Amino acid sequence: MKRRHFALALSTLPFAERVLMRPASAQGDDWPTRTVRIVCPFTPGGSQDNIARRLAVKLTDYLGQSFVVENRTGAGGSIAADNVAKSAPDGYTMLLGNIGSHALVPHLYARPPYNAFTDLETVVWIGTQPNLLCCSPSFPYDTLPKLIAAAKAKPGTISYGSSGLGTSPSLTMELFKQKTGVDMTFISYRGAAAAAADVLAGHVPLCIANIDSLMGQVSAGKLKPVATTGATRSTVLPDTPTFVEAGYPDLVVTSWSLWAVPTGTPAKIKEKIKVATERALGAPDVIASMKAGGFEPGTMPVAEIDAFIKAEHKRWGEVIRGAGIKPE
Repeated sequence: MKRRHFALALSTLPFAERVLMRPASAQGDDWPTRTVRIVCPFTPGGSQDNIARRLAVKLTDYLGQSFVVENRTGAGGSIAADNVAKSAPDGYTMLLGNIGSHALVPHLYARPPYNAFTDLETVVWIGTQPNLLCCSPSFPYDTLPKLIAAAKAKPGTISYGSSGLGTSPSLTMELFKQKTGVDMTFISYRGAAAAAADVLAGHVPLCIANIDSLMGQVSAGKLKPVATTGATRSTVLPDTPTFVEAGYPDLVVTSWSLWAVPTGTPAKIKEKIKVATERALGAPDVIASMKAGGFEPGTMPVAEIDAFIKAEHKRWGEVIRGAGIKPE
């Protein structure tokens, strides 16, 4: 076939078929050759943002190009996820995927701008951390039994702060209310720092967030830990009981993280990201840093990750409907 005729024929093929016919180097052998953008759905300085930045430093070292974190907050993580889903599948845009972007958004928005199961592909598991319920040191109901008794005695009078409705911490409390039958008032904040600040100022008595986000104030004695949502006690707060210990085994809740990329990203690129990330998660300084914040690095095969996400999607859909939260 003459060259011009071959080029014409090639141009009529669907995009996916043209990608498969490209030379191997075009499908990831030379990746990365420029800066890679990591889109984070959380505010700077938060626990998930810290994780993204820790790993970005290692990926930069291992892969020889800059990995930069870009914060795109709002809408339960859907703004960040949609940005990545609509980016070119070339490995230069990654998402810090999480419970919000992958399991909650479909239940919170009537018409989500992306589909986490078809528009994004899981690359590698990063790990989990529990949520932590804290109170002001002066708050008298500083254990779960005391809190439950007081909330039942005075329905609706005890408030708690958390990052916006539809996040892991806020839905932990919705599940808590469903399992205990208590009536408490939720106050939404833009992030964990703002919620904690209002507890410190005496405006609300309780706040709940990823454990890493509150450890600074807890260590300084400014916040008192009430309970964590892990299956077992956190290594950074060994004296703090879990919701499970209080008799609520269904309240094992973790905020989990993974890397995701646009569907269609070449397999060789995904494998490079996976290998470099797992190497980073095994680095002693990364392990120490994450564990210091109550975060547990981990690995999981992609097939198991996707099955876990589907289970989380189902679980939290039931909680959201039970709480009467309507899709926007």
